[in-house]
Amino acid sequence: MDCSYLKPREEVAEKIESYIQQNQLRPHDKLPSERDLCEVLGTSRTTLRSAIKRLIIEGVIYSKRGAGTFVAPEKLVRNLQDMESLSKSARRANKVLSTKVLYADIIECNKELSKRMKLTLGSKIYCLQRLRLIDGIPAMMELAYFDYSLCKGIEQYDFSQESIYRTLEEVYHVKIDHGSETLSVTYVSEQEGELLEVENGTPVFYIAGNVFSEGEKPIEFYKSVVRADQIRFSSILKH
Repeated sequence: MDCSYLKPREEVAEKIESYIQQNQLRPHDKLPSERDLCEVLGTSRTTLRSAIKRLIIEGVIYSKRGAGTFVAPEKLVRNLQDMESLSKSARRANKVLSTKVLYADIIECNKELSKRMKLTLGSKIYCLQRLRLIDGIPAMMELAYFDYSLCKGIEQYDFSQESIYRTLEEVYHVKIDHGSETLSVTYVSEQEGELLEVENGTPVFYIAGNVFSEGEKPIEFYKSVVRADQIRFSSILKH
């Protein structure tokens, strides 16, 4: 592709993609150091870093803390218009999903949760924070809050091994009907970067939303930080 009309960042991004193709780099192959890439591509380090950030957002490459930049594997695709669980999406894509529980406890409802979940202040909430890994690579960190009055005793389950939605439906007979969420782009904090194994300030997707029962009863409020090089979101447009 002729890059003469592109801005420096886009031109360098095109050159990086061409470098990957010409050198037949495969998923998880490491790219040269910033210094070497600057020499190969004939660009400044500032422009190179800007191009790398763009390609990370697009999922072409990914950065690993203290290790460098690598070619990204094919991403897991999630449809924004359905309620399919991450585990089902992973199985359909022939990927292995694993989970680490970072925090699980019963807490009291604060002002934000009271508004989000239509509960009175001080109501009991089951708080669950998990790190989700795809083929062993950290892909998503999610923080979820559940109305404890609907699932008393749920803290006894190990949600590094079990599905919380399946537990809600099969054990507590909580019928999940629909949800709503917002999707935006943010940058990881130092703590998030350590857990997701990316550099501090790496761009990621930020998702926040609610899950409801058939009677519009809020069941869950969640926040997720998602590595853009591991998961891609899609939507079907209808006329």
